Amino acid sequence: MSVNPFNPKCPKLPWMVDFYTSDDGKVYDTQLQAAFANTTLDYLSCLNIKSKPAKFKETQLVCSISANTSCNTIEEMLQQGMSVAKIVGTSQAKILETMSKIHAVTNNYSRKLGRVYPLAIALEIKGPEIRTGILKGPENKIYLEKGKITNITTNPSYEEHVTEDMIYVDYENFPAIVHPGDKVLLDNGSVTLSALECVESIIRCIVERAGQLLSNASVIVQDAPIEMPMVSASDKELLKLSIHEHVDYLFLSGIYSKEGILEVKDLLGEEGKSILIFPKIDSLVSIENVNKILEISDGICLDCDRLMVELPKEKVFLVQKSILAKCNLAGKPCVCTIKISDLRSISKSEVCDIANAVLDGADALLIPPEACIKDLVKSIVVICKEAEPAVYQKQIFNELSNSITSPMEALYALAMSAVESALKTNAAAVICLTSSGRTAKLLSRFKPRCPIIAITRYIGVAKQLCIFRGVEPILYLKSFGGNWDKDVAERVQLGVTYGKYIGYIRMGDAVVTVTGSRPECGMPNNIQDFRILNET
Repeated sequence: MSVNPFNPKCPKLPWMVDFYTSDDGKVYDTQLQAAFANTTLDYLSCLNIKSKPAKFKETQLVCSISANTSCNTIEEMLQQGMSVAKIVGTSQAKILETMSKIHAVTNNYSRKLGRVYPLAIALEIKGPEIRTGILKGPENKIYLEKGKITNITTNPSYEEHVTEDMIYVDYENFPAIVHPGDKVLLDNGSVTLSALECVESIIRCIVERAGQLLSNASVIVQDAPIEMPMVSASDKELLKLSIHEHVDYLFLSGIYSKEGILEVKDLLGEEGKSILIFPKIDSLVSIENVNKILEISDGICLDCDRLMVELPKEKVFLVQKSILAKCNLAGKPCVCTIKISDLRSISKSEVCDIANAVLDGADALLIPPEACIKDLVKSIVVICKEAEPAVYQKQIFNELSNSITSPMEALYALAMSAVESALKTNAAAVICLTSSGRTAKLLSRFKPRCPIIAITRYIGVAKQLCIFRGVEPILYLKSFGGNWDKDVAERVQLGVTYGKYIGYIRMGDAVVTVTGSRPECGMPNNIQDFRILNET
């Protein structure tokens, strides 16, 4: 069933240039033929493989950058649309070195663009964890064969002498929590050992799942009562570093309770209150506590690959759909991790995983260090651009707006009205002026089909908007000249000019603006719809 999104009785005015039809006169761009369907089945039946993806990528990219990542690779990630750089490293010296490299490349890239590129920086707090020691000698990995008998020890003399026969773990009470028959998972389940017997500080095991073991691999014993501090001494030092270096995001691993997150916030204090906290959901315990975790966090990072260690594989997709829905209803961003097995190409199942994360409402994708390669990231961007227009935005908007109870805050009503107007006019962009970033976040919450070009004077606000779906933060450097109307007009014009330059906005397109009517109003209170009548 073909759906005509335009009213045939409405006359086409001279400036309404039609950019959306192909040679056969049918609408194909960004699945527009399906977007205005009345039912989900009609919508799905109208999805067309001939439809061209949008120029704009709504899903944000969080790229993992290590000290070994070259400056050229970092610039390639910026060119592909990296919005957040998550620094991978254990020592503070390496983290600072990587951070300095990222800042230098970003500044150089900004000069090439002719504008400030607001790249956000993220760090990861490991939380309570058990790890193996360092492999003995020059080997960077050892292979444990299935059926092999090996030993786990807490004797510190083996800390830097791990072999296939003796594996050191850094938790002193480890022998007390492991009993015969327990499964010990090494490196997130890459190697599985089964405990046979425990004698003092040594646990005798048999290899059930063969695999390669690296230095400092993670150690997991399912359902074991591990008593460790929520935030270790090294984590506290990393929190101090985050405050000093003005980090934008913190990803928390191994902290599965409300109390652990509150402890991190207390340690950050007033100086670090602007840092956004994203706990990782990567275990059965964190799934059980997700509602309480979501209440006090700024967003969620969902690690489905890690969840497969503790959950049956067929259950993981249910967790993804459920948690993404919870985040969408709460209006908080969710970052989904992805895994690429073959770095030469993305498999069909991996394409489906990425597309389904986008369709389920993920705000951002976390790309691991080994997959931060130009061609791979370019392929991920293409998948996102194909999947984003396939979201039935009309239904999603209705459900999200109905989830807000009345009476509501005026800014919520304004954001909902702007997104609905953008949907019904098929706007090319929503341009909003924001000082705190809250307006852009609320617009993102209701999932418009077009980009949200957020104009702000504050670099910190621009960076914190980098993880919200559909938001394109633009830094406005000109100071306020005293004339409010002129200042608003110039900032809106910057958004329009940027949209035209990138290719989001073309002549004949509708644009929605969200602005304040006067300086004292304290928040946006004005929505305007207009069409672009010229190319300049």
